[in-house]
Amino acid sequence: MIVLSLKTYKEATAENAVKLCQVIKKVATKTQVPIIPAAQSFDIYRIKQAVDIEVWAQHLDPIDPNRHFGWLSPYSAKQAGATGVVINHLEHEIPFETIKATVEKCKQYDLKTLVIVGTVDLAEKVNQIKPDYLAYENADLIGGNVAMIDHDPEGTKQVVKLASMPVIVGAGIRTGQHVAKTIKLGGAGVILASAVVKADNPEAVLLDLVSGFK
Repeated sequence: MIVLSLKTYKEATAENAVKLCQVIKKVATKTQVPIIPAAQSFDIYRIKQAVDIEVWAQHLDPIDPNRHFGWLSPYSAKQAGATGVVINHLEHEIPFETIKATVEKCKQYDLKTLVIVGTVDLAEKVNQIKPDYLAYENADLIGGNVAMIDHDPEGTKQVVKLASMPVIVGAGIRTGQHVAKTIKLGGAGVILASAVVKADNPEAVLLDLVSGFK
């Protein structure tokens, strides 16, 4: 499983997001490896109208439809076509109680939940609230040239061991070798962004990443 964060890159915004998701679907269909884009809220509906692909939101708030000006509604995300959400990305961290409330609220709307943590201690706490997926990454490594799987293999092993759900590893993931190392340590997949989104040939990068699952 690959979760591809589109962030707010121009290369993955509006029609560019649609084009990238067409590539994602092509590779996922060819290889039978799930590749899920986490898109900007503005682009979820646009993507779903153009491409038959699973799409997750990058962030949602623990609210029901009502007077919540400026918040992101799980109900609206569901109506737009989202089937899941990434919670507590280390570029958009939220307190544990908000993580818990968001997981609970999104489950009410039948949205899959992936919670990102940067420490083993937080992983232990999040494991208790039972998101569908737990992701482990180091904020300092995001977008860098050092992969989390090389930087902290022992921490990765600890998170995999304690988690009662599939573990996704992120930060610095760029190659199929990184994916293979993740799988070897018991991870279920990876989460990444710029290595694909800003690549000259996203399809080639995705194919290389997918090779790590073999």
